[in-house]
Amino acid sequence: MSHYDGGSLRPLCVFAAERIQVEKWAQVPTCVESGLDVEYQMLRGIFAAPGVDQEVVDYYVDLFAKVRETPEWQEFMANGAFSTTSMSGEEFKTWLAETNTRHEELMTAAGFIAGTN
Repeated sequence: MSHYDGGSLRPLCVFAAERIQVEKWAQVPTCVESGLDVEYQMLRGIFAAPGVDQEVVDYYVDLFAKVRETPEWQEFMANGAFSTTSMSGEEFKTWLAETNTRHEELMTAAGFIAGTN
């Protein structure tokens, strides 16, 4: 960020599906807008051990929702140009499965994972 802020680095595109809605990043096009068929969402998540009571899951889902509403969290996310997407439950499980498949395809194509042949 210091290189970007100092003008010695110019971002060419962002991997997100949409432009980052943070003032200094908003002018940076997506890779798709730049003619590259590339879209990528960084995997970040919080997990619990299998078999955790639903009451515990609900507590933490609610807690993290409250944290996301704080000015400090919103400032941290804006300053880092992070995605503020939030998922839980089946939506998150589905996204994880799809993302895992995508990562495996990318890593195999890049030669980081040996093929099954």
